[in-house]
Amino acid sequence: MRMFGYTNKILFVDLTKRQVKTEPTDRYAKKFLGGRGIATKILYEHPDALVFMTGPLTSFVPSGSRMDVVGVSPITGLLGGSSTGGDFPSALKFAGYDGIVITGKAEKPIYIKIDNDEVSLESAEEFWGLNVFDTIDYLTHGHPDLRVACIGRAGERMVKFAGISFSHRNLASRGGLGAVMGAKKLKAILVHGTKGANPYNPMELMSVFQEIQESIMESGEFLRFKDWHRNFVPTILNLRMPYFGDYEREWEKAQEAALKAREFFEKHTVGRASCFSCPLRCWGLVQYDGETLPINLCQGTFPAAVFTLKIDDPELAWKVYQKCQSEGLDMMSTVAVVAYASRLGKVTLGSEEILDFIEKIVRREGEGDIFAEGIKKASEHFGVPAVYVKGGMESWSSDIRPFIGSALISAVADSGSVNRALYGFPEFYYYIKKEQAETVATRFVGDIEAAYPWSYSSSKVKLAVLWENMHIIADSLGVCVIALLTTPLELWAQAHKAVTGEAITKEEFMMLAERIRSLERLFNLKYGKGQDEISERLFTGEYGINREELNRMRLVYYSLRGWDENGVPDPNMLKMLGLGDLG
Repeated sequence: MRMFGYTNKILFVDLTKRQVKTEPTDRYAKKFLGGRGIATKILYEHPDALVFMTGPLTSFVPSGSRMDVVGVSPITGLLGGSSTGGDFPSALKFAGYDGIVITGKAEKPIYIKIDNDEVSLESAEEFWGLNVFDTIDYLTHGHPDLRVACIGRAGERMVKFAGISFSHRNLASRGGLGAVMGAKKLKAILVHGTKGANPYNPMELMSVFQEIQESIMESGEFLRFKDWHRNFVPTILNLRMPYFGDYEREWEKAQEAALKAREFFEKHTVGRASCFSCPLRCWGLVQYDGETLPINLCQGTFPAAVFTLKIDDPELAWKVYQKCQSEGLDMMSTVAVVAYASRLGKVTLGSEEILDFIEKIVRREGEGDIFAEGIKKASEHFGVPAVYVKGGMESWSSDIRPFIGSALISAVADSGSVNRALYGFPEFYYYIKKEQAETVATRFVGDIEAAYPWSYSSSKVKLAVLWENMHIIADSLGVCVIALLTTPLELWAQAHKAVTGEAITKEEFMMLAERIRSLERLFNLKYGKGQDEISERLFTGEYGINREELNRMRLVYYSLRGWDENGVPDPNMLKMLGLGDLG
């Protein structure tokens, strides 16, 4: 069957049997769209797999640079999912594949080499032990058109919060999927492609491409990134996110550290960069100590190093950021683990000791081996309570207690990852854009209270469900969620039709999101463990969450999703969503 927008080929690689085959994408596309949706369905069928999946709009539209990586998270035992951008997703599609499904385990370190139709398994023993940067440089030396997905030393040693790197900047970091690659003895995937997929209506695509481009470039997000280095770190303080390592006290040097960080970026920024086909250019290029390294501006990675680890020296904070990037570590998890270790007297915040401590984690050296298992396992070992969210995953970016919508999603998200569901949620920018946050809440759910960070309202639950759905749509289409949120959904529907030839309404998009979300829940009910809970410490302290109110919100969430009071999808609802055979 000929498909437009898709290559109609998914590459299946069995590392144990050293076998390679392809299966048609059309088996999944109609019901699960692409990206996150198809990846989750394949994982449901092959629970030992690691799945890399593009979407139908990958490589076709502004910000169409994304792919989803899905597998069982070694840190939570639940479905682990992470989105990534850069050039690798488009390169995979140009090679003729919508995705890669990796099963089994190699006997010795290997990498997968893809050159259009030629796919081979090659020895990686010669560069096993290299960090991410050196691995990419080794595999692409003299061939700048090659694209790499790889792990560093942390992934090799199965550090539970190791990510998968797709360049010197892009990572699929949440959930520890780099450790899954390490367990499979898979060091890297090397891709070169010169083919691709064809759009259904090129002329219509050109027209909608321009409309989406203009919508993105007229958005506040585009303008925010334009002068990012002037307010990047100080803005975090105005958001009132308590990025403090002990989760209790504020840091007296926070304002001073923020201003120093701004001066650092003003001095060392040499440009900006973007992922494939994206006008946002949300990467800053920073040149320091003879090396140029990108930094993602829409995430809180660098501010987390500054404020959580209480580093008032921006050069040291940059070295911590550089260390995590080069080793392929999830920055947020690493920072949370280091901050927790400081409470035990294992490392001094704000000092060079942090770099040595991260190295011990990477090497699993001494007590670094304990902390490499993640914050929940470390807290169980040392008997000192820690902050974590569902499944034991480290909290993303900051203490979530002052942001109730974030607390709710931290409990119910089947991947345990808040940023996979709530990037751009109104409560996060309420303190700096109060009127805008209230307008968005009123527009979507008819209640201004949904914008209040401290609110336990049912309308906030409704808004959180909508926001989750929008993220699922973006992740499944293969586009950046920032771009999707700044552009009317109707334009993305037009783009989908121009690319695939299939008309889709806004309501059908939402139905697809509901189907994918319920499939994620079914996966965890069948293969996962644990319940919708967060750590006890989040219910304590000055900002302590009200347990009864959060539980009430959780029941509202279940009801809106069509699940029973235990979070189990209703059979009739599953039948309506086309998942009746799985319930």
